[in-house]
Amino acid sequence: MSRSKSENVRNAFLSAARDVFLEVGFEQSTMDQIASRSGSAKSTLYRYFDSKESLFSALIIKASQGNDNEIINFLYRTGDGPQPISSSESAVDSLIFPSHEENFKDALTKFGQYILSSFHTPRALAVRRMMITASANPDLGKLFYEQGPNKAIQHLGLYFKPLIDRGYLYKSDPHIVACHYFGLLESEVNEAGLHNVITQLSEQQITNIVSRAVEVFIRAYVYKSSD
Repeated sequence: MSRSKSENVRNAFLSAARDVFLEVGFEQSTMDQIASRSGSAKSTLYRYFDSKESLFSALIIKASQGNDNEIINFLYRTGDGPQPISSSESAVDSLIFPSHEENFKDALTKFGQYILSSFHTPRALAVRRMMITASANPDLGKLFYEQGPNKAIQHLGLYFKPLIDRGYLYKSDPHIVACHYFGLLESEVNEAGLHNVITQLSEQQITNIVSRAVEVFIRAYVYKSSD
């Protein structure tokens, strides 16, 4: 087989995998479905890719090279519903986060509840596990980090900055403050989620976790004179 024909076959498999992943999700997809969608035999597919994980990694690398927003969007599909969000950055932007002191605690609570209910789900955790494995490729790991967690933290830091500048919050680096709040939200369940121990939280669990995170955050960063 010529190099160009081999590349065409490989691209056909990637295109088929992309369609299947977007339609049914990564966890529900199979190599049989991908081979069938491509119109080739499964044995041929396995000559190019040994698993759907390797297909996924190849897709993300291709997306990073070609700015394939649909694949990037797929990474951030949350919960078990059909509707994706564009990124964790837009998860931050979709919430009204005050630039003043009024209702600060309520805003922190609402944001925390949204993050845990959206991103601590079986599907979202499965994607994170897969991306951790795929991050053996440093370029791929950097892409996922910069397009996802880091971008969300940067945007949250922008909401904290005016509160820091006005002295409502202790003088700190807004980026670090945002990292600390994300860390508090994840501290009770992140490891258990990534290790497939706790992959779904009840509304009451989310309420309790967020309440504790907000309480610790306010104690750490809000001036006592502002309580």
